[in-house]
Amino acid sequence: MINVHKNEGRKILQKSIAFVLCVFFLFSTFTCLANDNIDEADKITTKISGIASSINALRESTLERTITVTPANGTRTVRLQLYNSKEKMYKTIKKYVTADADSAKIKIVFPKKHRKKVCGKWRIYVSKTKEARSAEKYINITTRNIVHKELHSKAACIICVDDNKIIYVKNSQKELKQASTTKVMTAALFFESENKLNDYVRVSNKASNTPYSTPWMAPGDSYTFRALLHAMLLKSSNGAAVSIAEGVSGTTKLFVKEMNNKAKELGMNHTHYTNPHGLDAKKHYSCAHDVAYIMGYTYKNNKTFREIIAKKKYTVKSKRGRKQVVNTTDLMKDYSDKHKGGKTGYTSGAGLCFTSIYEHKGKDYAVCVLGAKKAEYRWSDMKKLYKYIDKYASTKY
Repeated sequence: MINVHKNEGRKILQKSIAFVLCVFFLFSTFTCLANDNIDEADKITTKISGIASSINALRESTLERTITVTPANGTRTVRLQLYNSKEKMYKTIKKYVTADADSAKIKIVFPKKHRKKVCGKWRIYVSKTKEARSAEKYINITTRNIVHKELHSKAACIICVDDNKIIYVKNSQKELKQASTTKVMTAALFFESENKLNDYVRVSNKASNTPYSTPWMAPGDSYTFRALLHAMLLKSSNGAAVSIAEGVSGTTKLFVKEMNNKAKELGMNHTHYTNPHGLDAKKHYSCAHDVAYIMGYTYKNNKTFREIIAKKKYTVKSKRGRKQVVNTTDLMKDYSDKHKGGKTGYTSGAGLCFTSIYEHKGKDYAVCVLGAKKAEYRWSDMKKLYKYIDKYASTKY
């Protein structure tokens, strides 16, 4: 009996000890969790600023944003992550480290190769520290201009003239021959000179002998700058371009120097001129961006230029009485009232080129295509670009 009571007492004691230990363990766990919650609550809130939650960008453009992380003490790791729909999780694309400061700026670069889809879900994640909580910033990036291979032209560009925003590119910085789109710069320099539209210019032998100089220009005859501008911009007369250059600067050499100085002044870094008309020549080149830019620049700054390129015909008269009706070859005029005029270009080296102005919802857009192999490609590409403006121009790029 004594042994039985001893065993029962031992069992009771063991159960009591186990119960006490269990209660102690639960109390300790609860206390630790409570302390953890208190510690987390006491931590500093991490802030990520300097970037919007929604971004629209061209696929070919460099997309950078400078964010500020606060606090940044202790060189914190910042992860740029992209959501993977198949794995249903955010995956780290790049890592950055903050400076050891109260607040630190970091330049975040969204790689082009990860912006191939129309829409992408991104996240900037800053992990927690002993002193600060973790933080995340979610960003939706909408990529435009992802199907430019549908164009036949070698290069293309659309620039909003009012905002100076680029909304479409295809090889827009590629240096190519630009043919008679050159004449837009020639017109721009005239309008910025001290010469007047009704001043006469004597036709030189050089101007008369320049290929493709219709209307016929006899040496010694004279035309007003107004007549020459119409002949140059509507009929694409190369002789008229030479006469304007000589009338403004004395020689084409000096005029071309001014053309290049103006291009440099305007930031047209992929353009170099050797003549005022655009016939093929070594070191005479431009790019779709620069051609669109000078078109928008000239259109915005001069009323007479706007009036000329909008015309379908004009009668050019010389001082000796010669006259000829020049008709524009701008086939886009019959396509849409929103088309405000343009400048054609063609040489064997450049192919078919065109730059124009298209109006949409009160804003003007400068459009350019370079290097189309066929005339129908040039015009079909322009129609696609105009439709692109109609569809995407309201988007804030």
